[in-house]
Amino acid sequence: MGRPFREALASTPVVLEIVPPGRRVSEKSVNAFVERVRDSVRSLENLNGVNIPEVLEENHAGQPFYRDLDPRDFAALLGDLGVDPIVNKVVAHVPSEPVLRRWIRESVEDHGFRNFVLVGGNSSRARYPGPSVVEANRILRTLTKGRDDIALGNITIAERDHEVDRLVEKTRAGCDFFTTQVLFEAEPMATVLRAYGRRCSSQNLKPATVLLSFAPVSDYQDIEFLVRSRTGVPRGRTHVVVASPRRCGPIATARSARGEYRGGLGPQLRSRGADGP
Repeated sequence: MGRPFREALASTPVVLEIVPPGRRVSEKSVNAFVERVRDSVRSLENLNGVNIPEVLEENHAGQPFYRDLDPRDFAALLGDLGVDPIVNKVVAHVPSEPVLRRWIRESVEDHGFRNFVLVGGNSSRARYPGPSVVEANRILRTLTKGRDDIALGNITIAERDHEVDRLVEKTRAGCDFFTTQVLFEAEPMATVLRAYGRRCSSQNLKPATVLLSFAPVSDYQDIEFLVRSRTGVPRGRTHVVVASPRRCGPIATARSARGEYRGGLGPQLRSRGADGP
């Protein structure tokens, strides 16, 4: 394994996000997908990490349905890629704080993971059993005190009200980096980032690194999926994709950005909903 991902945060990290295959996918298809991921990682010389989200759907009551493989299990299938895996956890659906503490200890001590993205629920109105993201950040930092190789991330959604306040609060709770949803336009993210930088400067707070997310969109099915996933697709952009005869390649990466991977097992791109408080 290469250098700790946390060290890369001081420069211009590039991260490839791989959504785990579905739990009902055949073993043969999963193995083929794993090999494609390994080939993709080997082809990216400047890659600093592989982000593995926990994808779930919520019903009207906010109860989760896990369609895809668990991020820790998928990371184990991928094996040593030469770069750090980044394991995501939707903490809102953890039954209790002791369960979250056990999950963190197992992840760090038993599985050897050292990079995490802690995520909230899809709805700001639902009452979830798990801790808030800020509370989960503090728990992880307490349990990993003295470990300077542990990197902790959260999600930023520029369209939310009071997003700068959220970023500052999560930064104070120990967040090292934020990841965005898939971006199609500079605004409103650019405005949020400038305000976040000013706020951190005025409070003498070191700002967290922000990883900007980009993904290939090659046909109307991609647009339809992104809209269904609550990603902010600009209204005037869908006809451009549908009318274009050109198709994007399978991987899009950028300096200081996350690359989003779309594999042949169907649309692999997901977003994170509202990422509650």
